[in-house]
Amino acid sequence: MTRVIITSNANETMLVGQELASEILENEVDRSIIIFLEGELGAGKTTFTKGILKGLDYDEVVTSPTYNLVQIHETKNYRVFHFDLYRISEPIELEEIGIDEYLNEAKSLSIFEWPKNGDVSLPSPDYLIEISYKDNSENDNRELTIS
Repeated sequence: MTRVIITSNANETMLVGQELASEILENEVDRSIIIFLEGELGAGKTTFTKGILKGLDYDEVVTSPTYNLVQIHETKNYRVFHFDLYRISEPIELEEIGIDEYLNEAKSLSIFEWPKNGDVSLPSPDYLIEISYKDNSENDNRELTIS
């Protein structure tokens, strides 16, 4: 099922992330859950991730892991791996950081920004969220397509 949601500011984008976290908690599974976030620079991928973590009752600061490649966040229900693959040029780089260990950890959530850069090394996602600017205007509207 695909849903399209329009948000008009960062707080609304975070709320959609929180709603997804609630859905994940309701359907609690014992395996790794994979989320792909696609969108151009500044579209709101990290903002959406902040919403997911807030929905999992995580109260610490969440930033983009651009230079670290992955940030690990411990929540009550899940261990969350937040990846930013923007700087990945070869899928082998993911193997070098032990991507399989992250992806095979039970009760974990792996969130990937720029997943296309990891291409063949990544499994199909449980959730694909595409975030784009709406109307190409001066406003802060975003279109989120969740499938």
